[in-house]
Amino acid sequence: MKIFASEENLLIPLGGGELSFETLISGLSKNNEIFTVGKHVKNPHTVPFPSSSVRLFETNTHMFNKYFVFKQLEGSLSRKIKNFSPDLVITQQDFAAPTIKTAYEKKIPSIVFMRNYEHICLCANPDSNCSRRCSVCYGYSFLNPYRYFVDAVFRYEKKWISRASLIISNSQYMASVVKDWLGVESQVIYPFVREISVRAQHPEYITLISAAKHKGIGTFLEIAKILPDKKFLVVGHNPESIDFSVFPNITYMPWAADPETFYSKTKILLVPSLWPEPFGRVCVEAAFCGIPSIASKIGGLPEAVGEGGILIDNFKDPEQWVKAINLLENDEAYREYSEKARIHSRRFTVENTLGQFKSLLRNTLALKI
Repeated sequence: MKIFASEENLLIPLGGGELSFETLISGLSKNNEIFTVGKHVKNPHTVPFPSSSVRLFETNTHMFNKYFVFKQLEGSLSRKIKNFSPDLVITQQDFAAPTIKTAYEKKIPSIVFMRNYEHICLCANPDSNCSRRCSVCYGYSFLNPYRYFVDAVFRYEKKWISRASLIISNSQYMASVVKDWLGVESQVIYPFVREISVRAQHPEYITLISAAKHKGIGTFLEIAKILPDKKFLVVGHNPESIDFSVFPNITYMPWAADPETFYSKTKILLVPSLWPEPFGRVCVEAAFCGIPSIASKIGGLPEAVGEGGILIDNFKDPEQWVKAINLLENDEAYREYSEKARIHSRRFTVENTLGQFKSLLRNTLALKI
């Protein structure tokens, strides 16, 4: 089968959504011919597609206004789809709506993955109380002409996302958001996560991945102050430019391509997110290694953690996190949560999720891939 796949950040992944997309394309490439399109970037990373059956192309986008980018992409994607003549189109994130529009007009089945909130909410927090007048959240007054472009973007998104042949959400929580905001049903298939195996574990750190505000870095720092005798590790992005050297019990590690680098040193994963994570990929990665997570009870995180960790209801209170950490200091309790994490992780193997995806296509679109 010939499959056309588009993803804006395919050439420079920014998060778990792009990694999941890469993993799916790699799995499908074993028995299908794949034509992929991503946004042109100056310094692309090497996309780890293992098969020569995957062809990778770039397309330029000139950002003036997102609505005009959509219109520009319509022409570019239409030409590429016409030349490739695919049997199926797969897309996600900012390339999704114009890709679906093109596929719809050419009567080609399309699948869109809903992994985050860019199609529905400028604030990236659909749980917040708002009037759903997106131009107001963007800060445009009634008299500002740019407000009409913002409104046009979301009208475009809602119209074409809903016309995909199949909409797939990455959690039950995300499916409820899609239903609430777009008024459409979606199927749930959890993200495609490559299993992580740690050859030699030396667990000594309580780890946070990404030091962003919405990821709960403020709560994390409070916890580290309350527990000066514990060793903490921060991995990856540091958008607030925090000087971690002033914290004697915190070690900072830049992002490493091989996650074994930091999971091998992690005893507990902390996910003190302040926003509703659509899923929580890092919790599954940790679970593959038998590492329990302590996470905010919000968004899709409860689905990612399962019984392999502890969920915090009052997640803005550092003391609640401290209690959970102290619970896992008990060796018997830690072994129990560690084993439950490994058991929970089995439902997220690529073998399982890819199998569910193929089965869904057979049952809903009568397509065998």
